Amino acid sequence: MGKVYFVGAGSGDPELLTLKGKRVLEAADVIIYDRLVHPVLLYLAKDSARFIYSGKYPKNHVLKQKTINELLLEEGRKQQCVVRLKGGDPGIFGRVGEEITTLKSENISYEIVPGVTAASAASSYSGIPLTHRECSSKVTLATAHRQAGEMVDFKGLTENGTVCLYMGVERAKSTQKKLLEQGVSKDLPVAIIEWASLGRQRTVTTTLQELIKTIDDKHIQNPSLIILGEVAAYRKGADWFEEMPLFGHKILLIDTQKIKFETILSYTQEGADVYAIQVGEARDRRYDEVHQQYLKDHSFDEVVYLDQELKTIYNKQWDVLKKEITLGK
Repeated sequence: MGKVYFVGAGSGDPELLTLKGKRVLEAADVIIYDRLVHPVLLYLAKDSARFIYSGKYPKNHVLKQKTINELLLEEGRKQQCVVRLKGGDPGIFGRVGEEITTLKSENISYEIVPGVTAASAASSYSGIPLTHRECSSKVTLATAHRQAGEMVDFKGLTENGTVCLYMGVERAKSTQKKLLEQGVSKDLPVAIIEWASLGRQRTVTTTLQELIKTIDDKHIQNPSLIILGEVAAYRKGADWFEEMPLFGHKILLIDTQKIKFETILSYTQEGADVYAIQVGEARDRRYDEVHQQYLKDHSFDEVVYLDQELKTIYNKQWDVLKKEITLGK
C-alpha cells in the first residue's frame, strides 16, 4: 500500500504553501489537483510525477466526487506517494472527510497537511482583521451551499462577531434575505474579496442592504469570500497587498527552459498575477494539459520572454503563441 497526503495549497499566493506541503509535493509520485490550486505549484514536482486534474466548476464537475474517491483508492493501493492537492485548507469545505472515509475502508495510510484557508488569506491580503477587540470576539466560517432546511443564526453570529461566507456570490440573494429576516441590520458592513491573495485580487466594500446591487454592478463572481461584520468597515481604500509595485499586472512568463519556481516567486512577491510556460520541442509535456486548462480560465496581458530569441519569434504574435500552447505543439 502507498500513502495519500491531503495537502492544503493555501489560497492563491503560491508562497502560502507550507514547508511540509512543499516537501510532500517534491516527493509525490502522483498529484491529484483541484481547480482552485495555483498550478505553478506543480513546478515543485519531480520529473517522474504524474498529474491528474480533478477540478470542479459550478454545476460542471470534471471528476465527480465518487470518481475522485475511486481514483484515490486506485492510486493509494500502489506503493507510491499520492498527493491530493486542494485549495485552501483540506479540512475546511474541502470534502476531506468523505475522501478519508474512502481510504479507511481499505486501510490505506494518509496524512493531512493543513493549508491557509480563504478566510485568513482574503482578510489578511485586503487589510481586514477577522477579530477586533472593539467589535468582534468570534469568527464563523460558513458555506452558502447549505443542506436543505438548514438554519443559520446569522443575527447571533454577526453580533460582536464576523461571518466568512465561502463561495457565497451565487447564493447571495437568499443569504441576504435570511439575514434581513433575522433582524440583522441592513447597514452591517460587508466586504467581498474575489481571487484572494492573487495579483488579480479585487476587494469591494458595501453594506448588507446594497450587497446584491454591488455584486451585479461590479460583476463579481466566484471564487469570492464574503465577510459580514463590523470588521469590514476597517478597510479604508487599498491596503498593503494592493500597493505592491506589480499588483494588478497579469504576467505570462515564457521560456524554452523549465522555469524555476523561485523565478515565478520573484514576480508574485511584487504583487503580480503570474503564470509560467515552457515552450518548444524540449518542453516537459506533462504540463501541456495543465497549461491548456489554466489558459481556458485565465488571460494575461503582459508577456515576459525569458529567452530573448522567443521575443523575436513571437513579438506581437500573442494569438499565435496562445494557439500553439493550447494545441500543445
